[in-house]
Amino acid sequence: MQDTSRQLSRNVPSPETARIRRSVFARFLSVCGAVAAIAAAVTVATQRISGSEGAGELAGVVAGLIGSAIAALLWSLTYERRLHELIRAMDRGLPLSSPETSGGDLPDRLLEEVVQAWQRALVALDERTRQKREEARRSYQALTELIRMMAKAVDERVPYLRGHSERVAEYAGSIAREMGLGEEQVERIRLAALLHDIGILGVDDYVVLKETPLSPEEFEIVKAHTVRGAAILRPIAMLHDLIPGVELHHESLDGLGYPYGLRGDDIPLMARVVAVADSFDAMTTPRPWQAAMNADYVIQILGRQAGTRYDAAVVAALTSLVRSHAMEVKENRVPVSFRMRAPLTDSV
Repeated sequence: MQDTSRQLSRNVPSPETARIRRSVFARFLSVCGAVAAIAAAVTVATQRISGSEGAGELAGVVAGLIGSAIAALLWSLTYERRLHELIRAMDRGLPLSSPETSGGDLPDRLLEEVVQAWQRALVALDERTRQKREEARRSYQALTELIRMMAKAVDERVPYLRGHSERVAEYAGSIAREMGLGEEQVERIRLAALLHDIGILGVDDYVVLKETPLSPEEFEIVKAHTVRGAAILRPIAMLHDLIPGVELHHESLDGLGYPYGLRGDDIPLMARVVAVADSFDAMTTPRPWQAAMNADYVIQILGRQAGTRYDAAVVAALTSLVRSHAMEVKENRVPVSFRMRAPLTDSV
């Protein structure tokens, strides 16, 4: 029933369509009437001159045909020119006030209704586009706030990780921008870095908060935070393009990383950027098993592993940012003290 009503509504002409139809009918009627009047006048004149009714009728028919052909030619040329102007104007995206789209100085106004209807449609389309853009902006803001809350929930579980995700996101965004990536790609890398440790939420407290060295089995559990993080994000379609940065940020160019042992270019750029930012923050902040290292010393360490463990271009971008002081290395407070234990991962 609903489909039928939609079909009927599509078949009902709008007021604009009805006005245009009347204008077209009136124009055709006036042209046909003018041709008929000329033919009749020629017929009468021929009959009076020749005194032959047959000759008058023949002259009227010929005059009608010639008049119709001339009228059709002139009219078609006029509207062809006008339609070409409109098409060119639409292709160039001219504003509604442009003479080429406003009906302007064209003596024949038949297309003016069409132009006005088109303008109204453009205004409505612009408004719908603006509304959609605003909805997308609000949705994106809500999404980023949700991501930030999720990252904070991860960091708050472990005292020495407080602020880690925010710092890694800031470093990753700066590195991506330094590498000349587009702003949209920079933002996706930043958001992936913000969520890179979300899989820690799926690791039991007894492992995450253990104060004695982790057993090999427990360390394997912790390493699974990468695939757990990907599993958390996978049901959310809008976050699918962040998954490589979450799932693969512990892969190594030499194939010795985890979870899949990927090598070289098989590791997405997003994951390679997050890996360097993650390791940089892990080494420049105090951890229970190590003191915070100087940023210049850390980039030397990363530089020695560039091309084997880390992407050389990513390390070079980080090095440039640190040495030019274009990136602020956060000064972090010492975490609450507790007994030394093995790290959760090599660079969590």
